[in-house]
Amino acid sequence: MSRFVVKFGGSNLKNAEDLFKILEVLRMYNKNLIIVISAAYNVTNQLIDAVAKIDRLNVDEFLTSLYERYRSFLGKDDEQLKERVFEIKNVLLGAKLLGEVPVQVQDRIVSHGERCSSLMLTKFLQDHGFNCEEALPELFGLVTDGRFGNATVELETSRKNAISFFERGKNYVVPGFYGLHEGRVTILGRGGSDYTATCLAYCLDAERVDLYKDVSGFMTCDPKHVNNVKPVRSLSYDEAAELSYFGAKILHHATVEPLRKKGIPLYIFNINNFKSIDEPDTIITANGSMTKDVVKSISFTDDIAVIQFKGSNVGRVPGLLGQIASTFGAENVNIKSVITAQTSINVLISRQDLEKSQKIVSRIKIAEVEQIDFKTNISLIAAVGNGILQRHGIAARIFTAVSKEKINVLMISAGASEVTVYFIVSTADRDKALRAIHEEFFGGEGK
Repeated sequence: MSRFVVKFGGSNLKNAEDLFKILEVLRMYNKNLIIVISAAYNVTNQLIDAVAKIDRLNVDEFLTSLYERYRSFLGKDDEQLKERVFEIKNVLLGAKLLGEVPVQVQDRIVSHGERCSSLMLTKFLQDHGFNCEEALPELFGLVTDGRFGNATVELETSRKNAISFFERGKNYVVPGFYGLHEGRVTILGRGGSDYTATCLAYCLDAERVDLYKDVSGFMTCDPKHVNNVKPVRSLSYDEAAELSYFGAKILHHATVEPLRKKGIPLYIFNINNFKSIDEPDTIITANGSMTKDVVKSISFTDDIAVIQFKGSNVGRVPGLLGQIASTFGAENVNIKSVITAQTSINVLISRQDLEKSQKIVSRIKIAEVEQIDFKTNISLIAAVGNGILQRHGIAARIFTAVSKEKINVLMISAGASEVTVYFIVSTADRDKALRAIHEEFFGGEGK
């Protein structure tokens, strides 16, 4: 019997009623299932807050409150679940004694919600006649590269481990969001349970991956910022990856990469509008299709800042860009993109890395760099669709729509990806630009 990987997010775990929704969905599959589960709704935020306030955290009170949250799902006391919740007591007490939380300890704490969820869900399913057992990453060996806070799964090593652990004919419940490197927990970044699911699909040659969320798949734009958005029924791996990279929060940015390697399809469902396991809201596959107007969706991110290295000849200096990139890489700062010109090298980074980057830049000594500027309060907007660079006039339509709204475009990039054109505007102009492009390609009035 073939395997499916099925993942439920934290938004699917708000109260006890949600467990019955999950049970109803799982009973529709006539497959062996790997069930990946996130922390209960808002628990990860509570754990992050506990880390931030470790010096004044009442550990027993905090863990008792966390246990009560998970106990409420089962509707009864459970000693094994209580023991699981309190597993991090000594970790928290040790960090409180130190007065700080080392990054490797932080990952252990922040991932704890998933370990609690997996045991709680396993017990619930078993109590209701669904045959399954729990499988923790530390037991089956989901191995990462060891980068704390945003690790990458080492697929081949993890594959060998998973094949020898998971038995055919059994259903397993797996906590998402983290793996291990040399015995230490490393989280996969926010939304990392999606990535756990697709990595396991790769490791176990799953037939497909089904992600259950509380939104109806990908849309033509974020409905919080544009009215009358429309569903996007199908995307290619490239389109989904670019939308996620440039701000669409529905998927973790690395989710599709393991699937691409083996051509495994990804189905996205809204559990609140669920009809059938064969009626997803969005399907993501290797075979991209081109729509009439090419653009399938518009995403954006405000988590962007630009560092401009200016000088009359910086664009022609051999090795200068490499020197900048290696300096940032050594400090674990990710460069999102680079746009160069004769007189300026523009490095795009996460706004969260801005303060760290300013300190790095203060130490860089390059004779050809005459001035360094920082651009903040900006937003990056990406229009995504197969054929966006091949179809004549698409870029012109995008920028004409923006221009009609008298919006100043600060930077433009096309060609880095075959399915994306992106540009930067002031954050104050972001929503107006989104509405203008959406009106041009999808119709309907914006907010």
